[in-house]
Amino acid sequence: MQIPTHPSVMMPPGGEPSCFSHREPLSAYLGRLDYVSSSVLRRFARTGVAPATPTSVPPVPKEATLGDALHALLLEPERMEQEFIGADAGVPAPSGLSEQDALARTWLSARECNALRTMRDAVLRYPRVPLAHWLEAGEKELSIYWTDPGEGRWKARPDCFAGDVIVELKTASDPRASRFGKSRRHFGYDLQAAHYVEAVSRLTGVTPRFVYVAVESVHPHTVWVYEMSADELRQSRDALETLKTRFQEARAAAERQSETPAQG
Repeated sequence: MQIPTHPSVMMPPGGEPSCFSHREPLSAYLGRLDYVSSSVLRRFARTGVAPATPTSVPPVPKEATLGDALHALLLEPERMEQEFIGADAGVPAPSGLSEQDALARTWLSARECNALRTMRDAVLRYPRVPLAHWLEAGEKELSIYWTDPGEGRWKARPDCFAGDVIVELKTASDPRASRFGKSRRHFGYDLQAAHYVEAVSRLTGVTPRFVYVAVESVHPHTVWVYEMSADELRQSRDALETLKTRFQEARAAAERQSETPAQG
């Protein structure tokens, strides 16, 4: 699968006219509130509340910093350089960095820096599937936007997709199948997976496989890889379509309520 390179907008020949993509910073993607992300949908699944007007997704919580840093290190090296700084004697600070700029970044301890290196190396040296090749050759953090036949406007930003596979990086204190399965259910990861598969399918015309790369966030930083089965993807796709319908109905109801003049 080849996607024409363009700094801003891309529309592959096999994709749908209603689907387009941007190479843009994460902040720009998060700022596009006229399209709905899987994070907003999963929040709606938990609360049942769809706002009448678009809202942004809450920032990354502090306890997720290590996972966010690994994500940036492997997938967004420019963001890693711009947003993080390591308190590690072996890693010199960027030259010309002012004290104010340094304080505005997320600081990583020497222990966290060592953990990040170990986690990165474990991913890139994983022997059973070609993770290093996928991450090197794939489209990383590409923002995808589309409008469906029901006029729903959606967006997605998969970690990486290469050929016919989407790679999703996750960190977990226990990445073993049984424990990670509970995290998938609790956080709605499979709904996110179905959303990403739809995005890439609409963009490229190819329905991809979906692979989780779960990295242990504590020593010894083991890597486990899980590929969703066709049946799991089908069930997740059906659940996602139901959720999207509920979301659209709840948002329409909230909009009608906000337009109703107050009584009294």
